[in-house]
Amino acid sequence: MNDKRLKDTFLRLLETDSPFGHEKAAAEIVTAFLDRHGIPWEDDGSAARTGSDTGNIISAGPGGARLSFCAHMDTIRIFEKKSALTDGSVIKSSGVLGIDDKSGVALLLELMALLNEKGGVPPDIHFLFTVGEEWGFRGAWALDPRHFTGAYNFVVDSGGVPLARAVTGGVGQTSYSIGVKGAMAHASIRGGKNAAVFAAECIAALEPGPAGASAFIHVASLECPGSPNTVPDRALIQGQLLYRDSAEEEPLLEKMRAAVRERADRAGFELVFSAARDCAPWFLPDDDPLIEYARLAAAKAGLPFHTGQTGSGSDAQVIAQRGGRAIKISTGMLAPHSAEERVDFQDMKKSLRFLWALAGREPAEI
Repeated sequence: MNDKRLKDTFLRLLETDSPFGHEKAAAEIVTAFLDRHGIPWEDDGSAARTGSDTGNIISAGPGGARLSFCAHMDTIRIFEKKSALTDGSVIKSSGVLGIDDKSGVALLLELMALLNEKGGVPPDIHFLFTVGEEWGFRGAWALDPRHFTGAYNFVVDSGGVPLARAVTGGVGQTSYSIGVKGAMAHASIRGGKNAAVFAAECIAALEPGPAGASAFIHVASLECPGSPNTVPDRALIQGQLLYRDSAEEEPLLEKMRAAVRERADRAGFELVFSAARDCAPWFLPDDDPLIEYARLAAAKAGLPFHTGQTGSGSDAQVIAQRGGRAIKISTGMLAPHSAEERVDFQDMKKSLRFLWALAGREPAEI
């Protein structure tokens, strides 16, 4: 294990902006690293389908995969970029850094370098650096199935300790949008229909928060272009419906749709409600062979093994929905997507030991 190389790679990734749809700068760091180590890679050409400025970066042999490791290069939109700070072995900031999933990308690059130094990266172990995970998992939906069908797939994109923790389930996620059209007018003249004010009423009607037996209605954004002295005539609300039971999805969407349409009809606004499922709920039973494989790898790495579920979607769910078998692996990151996000570098090193064992290697080698 090369501590300096791992930390330098991680910090360089953190310093690079790569919000969903704009992953090219992170992809260039990934490909430059692979070039330095003589590890072949390809851009899978998926940019036209995903809307990103780069395709997924793939390093794989010509056939199918026995094992695959996946991490996503994009982050959420970071509106106030902060620099990483080191407090002892903890890497953190006073704001969002993009530890999700830059920590996973850094770990996989170091894993590849170590495999390369110990005889080469086996051609049946495929490494997948995806785009658009925070944008409906677009990169994962565009992957060639040969990279995950029939393989044990490890998506390195989870948080928490202990480190040998396998996330084996997660909620379904459906993205929705509500387009509102009113009527423009000068701010001092009656007759306009204020789309911003009406959109706020629509948000209240959605009743954001817990819904149904196991669902959650999330409002993510309200966009309303306009000028200070005009009544805005357009607004766009976007968000997600999260649910553990697929049977709740359509009834809740219909309830949301009816709540806003009723108000639009009454107030004379045009309204378009659209929704698209990003991923279905996912659960892998504890007796699945993949979990047993991970349990044995944890024992080999000298780490306690745990399983759990998550309240968000992931590339693992897309792989599972497309016929693969996948679990999520913790990088050690804590409080991702928040101003308190952080990761202890010592935990990242433990995670690397687990990944090394998952790759079928003995921890003593590193």
